[in-house]
Amino acid sequence: MLNNITDYRSNFQFVSVISQMNDIFSKEKNGWRSINNVSLHYLFFIIIISWELSIAVLMWLGAFRMISKFRASAIEFKNAKKYTSLGLSLGVLLWFTVFIAIAGEWFLMWQSKNWNDQSTAFFLTCCFFFF
Repeated sequence: MLNNITDYRSNFQFVSVISQMNDIFSKEKNGWRSINNVSLHYLFFIIIISWELSIAVLMWLGAFRMISKFRASAIEFKNAKKYTSLGLSLGVLLWFTVFIAIAGEWFLMWQSKNWNDQSTAFFLTCCFFFF
């Protein structure tokens, strides 16, 4: 989220290029899937940033609650983990659904020479999933 806000232009360009499918080798056959409306690119990017913000807030809230319940009973500590569990679940959904399934497969990001970020999306999905 922080990078998307501090380097908005570069990260917005990523969303825009992937949505337009300009850098794929099967554009002639699959280009009908592309979205060329810049307003929708902005909407997509704002949704991603908002989703990431929600994840960050839930993870921080959960971490603080878990720290405050560290010496409490196991049940209280387990209950304090609900925010981190929700944050991690939203992280898996974001990185798997949005970046691997939608960007990677629907918009064929994997075909892009310069904008393929599948490996990062997979890595982050695994990080969220396994924690």
